Amino acid sequence: MNHTFKPLFFILLLLSACSPVDERLIEGKWSGIAVIEEGAPISVDPSEITMSFGEKGYAYSSTLNYKEAGDYYIEAKYLYTTDTLNQASTKKAVEIVKLTADSLVLKMNENGKERLLMMEKMR
Repeated sequence: MNHTFKPLFFILLLLSACSPVDERLIEGKWSGIAVIEEGAPISVDPSEITMSFGEKGYAYSSTLNYKEAGDYYIEAKYLYTTDTLNQASTKKAVEIVKLTADSLVLKMNENGKERLLMMEKMR
C-alpha cells in the first residue's frame, strides 16, 4: 500500500466504524442463524431465537421458552431494551456490530463472556 494512502485509509476506516446505525433497518422480524461465544459456536438451535422491532416496541423469544417484550431505542451503536413483559425488568444494552437490510449482529456479555448473536431478516 502506498504510504500516502495509509492515513486516508485509516481515517476512512475510523469514520466507518463510528458511523451511526440506520435505525430504520432494524424494523421487522429477525431469526437467529448463529450464536458465537468466545469465538466458537455454542450448542443451541439459533433458529429458536427471534426478535421483532416495530414502532410500538420489540419482542424477543429464545430457547427454553424465554420471552420478553417492551420498549427499545438505538443510540449510537447500542440497542437499549426495557422488558415490560416480565416483572423484574431492567434496561439492557447490547452493541450493534452490524445492521444491514438483511443481517443483524449483536454483541453482548453473557456471564463475563463475549457472545455474538447473528440474525437474518425474515421475509
